Amino acid sequence: MTTEITDDRRALLRKALSEIRSLRAEVDRRTEPVAILGAAVRMPSGIEDLDGYWSALRDGHDAITPLVDSEDGRRTGHAASTSRFAGLLAEVDGFDAEFFGISAAEAERMDPQQRLVLEVAWEAMEDAGLTPAELRAATTGVFLGVYGSDYLMMQFADPAGINAYTAPGGAHSIVANRLSYLLDLSGPSLAVDTACSSSLMAVHLAVRALRNGDCDIALVGGVNTILSPLSTTVTEKVLPLAPGGRCRTFDAGAEGIVRAEGCGMVVLTRESLAAAEGRPARAFIRGTAANHDGRTNGLTAPSPRAQTELLRRALRDAAADPAEVVYIEAHGTGTPLGDPIEFDALRAVYGAGDEPCPVGAVKTNFGHQEAAAGIAGLVKAMLVLEHDEVPPNLHLERPNPELDLTGTRLRLPRERTPLGGETGRKLAAISSFGFGGANVHAVLAAAPREEVDPHAEGALVLPISARSAASARALAGRYADLLAAADHATAAEICAAAATRRAHLPVRLCLTGDTVDALVDRARTAKAARHIGAPRHRTLFVFSGQGSQWPEMGRLLADEPAARAELDACDALVRRLAGWSLWEELLAAESDSRLHRTDVAQVCIAAVELALAALWQSWGVRPAAVVGHSMGELVAATVAGMLSREQAFELLVRRAALTERHARGGAMCSIALPAAAVTELLAGQSEVTIGAVNGPRSTVITGPADGVRRIAAEASTRGASVKDLPVEYGFHSTLLAACAPEFAAHADAVRAAPGSIPMYSTVTGKRVTADHLTGAHWAANLADAVLFAPALQAALADDQALTTVLEVGPHPVLIRDIAAAAGELDRSVILAASLRRGQSRSASLDHSVAELYLGGHELDWSAVLGTPSGRPPLPHYPWNRSRHWLPERWVVEEQHVHATVRPATAKRRASGPVALVRAHHVDRPTRLDALTGFVRERIARALRKPITEIDEATPIRDYGLESLVVVEMKNEIEAESGTVVPLAQLLETLEQGSARDLAKVIVEAESAAAVTGDEVGSGSL
Repeated sequence: MTTEITDDRRALLRKALSEIRSLRAEVDRRTEPVAILGAAVRMPSGIEDLDGYWSALRDGHDAITPLVDSEDGRRTGHAASTSRFAGLLAEVDGFDAEFFGISAAEAERMDPQQRLVLEVAWEAMEDAGLTPAELRAATTGVFLGVYGSDYLMMQFADPAGINAYTAPGGAHSIVANRLSYLLDLSGPSLAVDTACSSSLMAVHLAVRALRNGDCDIALVGGVNTILSPLSTTVTEKVLPLAPGGRCRTFDAGAEGIVRAEGCGMVVLTRESLAAAEGRPARAFIRGTAANHDGRTNGLTAPSPRAQTELLRRALRDAAADPAEVVYIEAHGTGTPLGDPIEFDALRAVYGAGDEPCPVGAVKTNFGHQEAAAGIAGLVKAMLVLEHDEVPPNLHLERPNPELDLTGTRLRLPRERTPLGGETGRKLAAISSFGFGGANVHAVLAAAPREEVDPHAEGALVLPISARSAASARALAGRYADLLAAADHATAAEICAAAATRRAHLPVRLCLTGDTVDALVDRARTAKAARHIGAPRHRTLFVFSGQGSQWPEMGRLLADEPAARAELDACDALVRRLAGWSLWEELLAAESDSRLHRTDVAQVCIAAVELALAALWQSWGVRPAAVVGHSMGELVAATVAGMLSREQAFELLVRRAALTERHARGGAMCSIALPAAAVTELLAGQSEVTIGAVNGPRSTVITGPADGVRRIAAEASTRGASVKDLPVEYGFHSTLLAACAPEFAAHADAVRAAPGSIPMYSTVTGKRVTADHLTGAHWAANLADAVLFAPALQAALADDQALTTVLEVGPHPVLIRDIAAAAGELDRSVILAASLRRGQSRSASLDHSVAELYLGGHELDWSAVLGTPSGRPPLPHYPWNRSRHWLPERWVVEEQHVHATVRPATAKRRASGPVALVRAHHVDRPTRLDALTGFVRERIARALRKPITEIDEATPIRDYGLESLVVVEMKNEIEAESGTVVPLAQLLETLEQGSARDLAKVIVEAESAAAVTGDEVGSGSL
């Protein structure tokens, strides 16, 4: 009884301990710091990256410019405002719609704020070293601060121009939702409007969502544009605008805000998740707080009490002491009322202590970016921590006398100042206040510095990708500029980061080099990018036979972990079975090499090929089928899983010894004739035979040296090209007939397994199974002709999806024959080799990696190049922007609006292909052609492209066509033809089919309607 009670108590204690640990983990998670993995900005004065942003801040750049009338009308009409100054973005009318798969028609109706968020979010994702696939795989949320609606209001001025893109193009919710949609993200997606604190409120909400487990990654930011004078008029009715166009934060001459545009994005994740995945952080958000002013003496009047409490709550959330904060980015609007209230709150919470604490305000440089103001301040604070320097406040001539600067550590720097806090952790704080009373405060901590090992060596392989050839070339130029100042270690880190931390898009370049200078030269001269189309994954591995060996051929493989592990295993077998060191032979210089001996060469070649196969597979290139030339068939059987490594080497060592002993004294010659023609040459004698059929016009003869020379001379007199092979052996000849039975008896003891990869035999020229791999088979592999071309062609014929042939061997000796054999089948395949005789990694393995990448293979780049140790800088994507803007007629008189409204029932006149839409009496092929033309024309019209650019076989989804356009097409077809077309079928075709497929759906619907007599009814949209 006592034992039972004791056991029960132990179980209860264990359960209680488990619950305590679980609760503690939950508490830790709810207070866990959040890592800023990446950031990106778009700022006035044409600033499009963090380097430009920091340079402008550090150098005290004033980005405010006069508002003058412009051709696009964007700045027109501000003359009536108190202030005719603003911080304006460049190219706010430009957008790379094609990159995001958005049609020109839709882009025209999209608020530029949506467009900015898409581009800047992509750049922030790049800065974080994340790819869209990684965001999709995680639960990723989107939190966006936005409140301006200028572009939507501009469209309301012309009701006749409003279309189905207007609502999603102008809705605040879609600013976040569109980003989630385009990147296929499944986490929370919301727009936040708390006026001027919107973007920092979005950060606060994202931090809570990350800590609560609502998402694992968050894309967070804010955006603001000034597109209409009406929004400025509205603003100045509630907030003072500075007549002089200068934001004088904390200055005695402060007279109001200066409006500004901007966009900023950060990528956030939990600190523990960043550490677990090895993702370096730029900074950490240790705590945030949000509150409201409550009832003050006016809706827009700030509350000293609320601000003070806000700061203290954020510090509690960060578990931080106020004295640890060494920089504060103030809200700092530059208003006579707001500045003293904010400073008093800062002084009350942060003022005590000895360590000077500078207070800055980004608004003095760029103006008040309203919904984007908070994120601009957050990114600035992050950069201050990174650079250990505080930029100057502009326009601060004499501190506001209402500020109590006595007895406080708070400082208002007017020049660049080193950041304090050498001891302990460095923290920075940011404030952002909404004019409706919604306040946010955040506390940041510096991230540890990560340095690149200056002695580290790495391969220089630079994959570059884009969605257009122009962008690919521009990106190559940016990489050239970046690499020009890099040493080898830094350049290798840049290459590794470009490969592992960037999305791999369909238009590609891949550059290699032995030196940084060579890589830079190739980047500067890169011209033709390759469009990969659909990804290619099915690869045929071809293992070459003897003749590919060369001294020191194992040198490059010694540094590759996967290859070295395989060679170590092979070395142990060779020592036991043959009594010599494989590694010594693979690394021996030419003067010491024994690779001229067949009994050594064949074993070494096989080991290198197995090592290369292991290496390629570790890099993500896996065989869909295998072919082995001569002794390479033993390697092929091993890679296919039909022989074990030990079985293969037992046969290889015996086979190589027999060949060395019996084939010496022979010769071989390649004749550029089909096998049938060579057979005629060999008629009347038996000592010289065909040794290999390598290609359609590549046949090798073999046998005693005198006989081979005689046949070769005869072939030459008949005009055939002949080439003596550099061997003193008659492989696959009658010289080996005597030892074939001995080898067959030995090989009969080896039992093959079923295997997992199809193998095509050069003994039979066909696919073989384990049952075929008998002693007789391996004896034929030793003595009979090598049917390489038939085997290769059988593999290609059986698997039409094989798009790549990779020669796996020490040196490519079969590439030309592979190309010829594939060409005879009219098959276009990617050809790649592995090592090359005497060449560096760059000229061999790296070159082949580049070819496979350009061919559409998705490699495991972390295995190929390793993972970068730090955060090497990488250039952002070069956007290929076009102008997307509303028609010039934005403001029209009411009577004109009514006069130009088109009736909803109006039909377009049919012309061209559409003229046949009603022609039910035409034959089906003619009808199909007409409707295909109709669909192409509608796609072209939606995309605003010439119809010549719309291919009838290209998947519709590749054009980025929205389902809305297809629905409009459906309605038009039904109105013209009187036939109901099933919407579900149309949408399915939109996702999977081409213009031709869509036309077939329409024809089938018409055929069904003709049978049933159905007409357009309530089912029509």
